[in-house]
Amino acid sequence: MCSIGKLIDTTPCPGVQWTATFLLQPALEKGREVTEEGINRRTLLAGGVAAALTATAPATAAAAEGSAAPAAPEPAAGPLVGHVDTGTARIWARPGLDPTRYTRWRCTYRTGQDSPRRITTELSAANDHTLLADLDGLRPDTTYEFRLEPLSSAPGFTPLTGSFTTSPAPEQPAVVTMGMGSCAPSVPDRIWTRVLDEGCDSFVMLGDTPYVDTGDLAVARRKHREFLVQPEIARMIRTMPVWATWDDHDFGGNDQHGDFGGKVATRTAFVDHRANATFGHGADGSPLTTRGEGNGIYTSFRRGPLEVFLLDPRWFSRTEASWADPAKPTCLGRVQWDWLRERLLASTAPFKALATGMIWDDKQSSESDDWGTYAHEKEAILDFIAGERIPGCFLIGGDIHVSRALDYGPRVGYDLWQFIVSPMHGSTIPSLNVPSPYLKHSAVEPHVFLKLVADTTVPDPTLTATWINRDGTRFFEVRRTATQMGHPAP
Repeated sequence: MCSIGKLIDTTPCPGVQWTATFLLQPALEKGREVTEEGINRRTLLAGGVAAALTATAPATAAAAEGSAAPAAPEPAAGPLVGHVDTGTARIWARPGLDPTRYTRWRCTYRTGQDSPRRITTELSAANDHTLLADLDGLRPDTTYEFRLEPLSSAPGFTPLTGSFTTSPAPEQPAVVTMGMGSCAPSVPDRIWTRVLDEGCDSFVMLGDTPYVDTGDLAVARRKHREFLVQPEIARMIRTMPVWATWDDHDFGGNDQHGDFGGKVATRTAFVDHRANATFGHGADGSPLTTRGEGNGIYTSFRRGPLEVFLLDPRWFSRTEASWADPAKPTCLGRVQWDWLRERLLASTAPFKALATGMIWDDKQSSESDDWGTYAHEKEAILDFIAGERIPGCFLIGGDIHVSRALDYGPRVGYDLWQFIVSPMHGSTIPSLNVPSPYLKHSAVEPHVFLKLVADTTVPDPTLTATWINRDGTRFFEVRRTATQMGHPAP
């Protein structure tokens, strides 16, 4: 990542530069107008979604900068706030202006005695003319507002604006409210507004977000753009950090595994349109922070008391012998498994989510994309957690168009829960709500997301999971304490 005010290299399209500007204020200071060069906060915050849905500038504006015929303007996608931690943030956008002509961008911010800051970045032709702006030097638990706009004249262009709040410091008592969801359509839907109304400060897309169902790169890119410009989604992704993984339909198609022939194209489209901190690993096995060629898309992040391990069970599955049982095919692959072990051992978060798009059970259907198919690796993961006495772990899944909560008892030395949340769209599959001796709650309901609240401001930190639909109806809730998710004293 680059320091504030420095060039950020994202495989640039030569000669094309953009500047991201961000505004900063303490998390508790709200509503104060800030004026700089005739621009106030009301102006800054207006029009972000409008820019995502309308053409961003007339062609004559681009023509003013050169004699060549200008590229036709396209609808802007984004901005999307991606990975945010205590001191850094990653912002994504596809501005839509002619990428060969609009080169300089300006931003302004003011709060308290802080000086204005600027970040310059470049559009990447290799990544569908999108940009990433990596901000660092930020303060924990602080709200920032940012703005993307060209310095050169672009009549009709609406600045791309947004905001985010950095993570509380790990040792700071805090309450984090994170939304999670899977299986979402590329149509307007008020479920995304409900996520905001419920006070979520962050969100995790668990896959089938969107439905891509192709190995064609151009089509996959178009479907990602169509998803991100939906008005309610666009509003959410510019106002909170968003992390993402994939499931079968954004990996390539229904019930696809790592032998899918179009996975390089779908991975390219995914990294083109997301802003995770890392995207799987490179050729040397190291986590990949850039958007070039790589393997998988797995990543992890910590937000206050909650650390999330977004695993990739698609890319590597069936591509090599399993690290857990060489006689069987792998799901995670050796490199991802080594990464997961290292990250779990290093984690000090009170609560740790192991999240995949697919569920951690056998779906008991004709499909094989579930952890029941790779039970040898699932059991090895749980054995590792138990053997290393790693506290606070729970499982997250999506995919099946049914929401469920399962308690497997003291499998890892304390009661292990799985939270399944699906779908955010309107289609359910009642037949996948199968009986299980571990099942505690279920709901065959459409338009559902999961609200996770991790609270370390109380003597015994709590994790509360609530399944909510777009109308605000609560279907069920699970509440656990850190003591209940830890090991008894020897």
